Amino acid sequence: MAFSTVLLLAVVWGVLWALFLQYHGWGQWLAVRRTWLTVVIGVGVDLALLAALLDLAAWLTTAAIIAASSVGIIVRSIANERHEDVV
Repeated sequence: MAFSTVLLLAVVWGVLWALFLQYHGWGQWLAVRRTWLTVVIGVGVDLALLAALLDLAAWLTTAAIIAASSVGIIVRSIANERHEDVV
């Protein structure tokens, strides 16, 4: 797939995701209560789009770096959510 096509898909995806998070009830809940999950979903779609442009080795390297850098913030967010749900 051509870079310009993937870029256009990324723009459309980003706008639709932002609109969902802003105006839909579930999206608003996710944005307020599970922000980390909205980021995981967004980055996951971005990685799916990158799969159309990168060879497997480059994609796996990119995905591994993003996944590794995300672990800390995801664990922190889930721990905070558990604490908020209990209190």
